[in-house]
Amino acid sequence: MKIKAYNERTNETHEVEARTIKELANKLDINLNEFLITVNNEIAIEDFKLKDKDKVKFLSVISGG
Repeated sequence: MKIKAYNERTNETHEVEARTIKELANKLDINLNEFLITVNNEIAIEDFKLKDKDKVKFLSVISGG
């Protein structure tokens, strides 16, 4: 399945084959603890099962003190 993945931090979009968000993040070398994930503009978790042509966004989480 081809998934479009956008990384807000790097402002890059990739087309990757993956079945879950976790697999997609591993292929893109993304630490899931540093991002909020959306699939087709809905918040999703790492075990979410992806479908062909889903659009995933990895949105930066800003933290500080």
